[in-house]
Amino acid sequence: MLNGKWTKENFETHHNENPEIYNMFCKFAEQMAKVKKHYSAKAIFHRMRWETAINEKDSDFKIDDGWISHYARKFLQEYPQYDNFFKVRTLKESYLD
Repeated sequence: MLNGKWTKENFETHHNENPEIYNMFCKFAEQMAKVKKHYSAKAIFHRMRWETAINEKDSDFKIDDGWISHYARKFLQEYPQYDNFFKVRTLKESYLD
């Protein structure tokens, strides 16, 4: 059994404490979905980091790459019209189960 920082339970806590991260992720994913059939969730994270660094004076915005797959799967589940926008791996064992 997997254990560690990026469990489903920890993600739910992280998301509840930081809903603005998912909102930004969805905003940028939807923008890209208008021009691309498939895209990288990691690239969305990089855009989020860029935007906060440029637009927020003395930004201390940080987000761990370990959450990328959680945000991508949450987005795909909540926005079925973008099915297959992100490629997600099928894992034998997952933090998300």
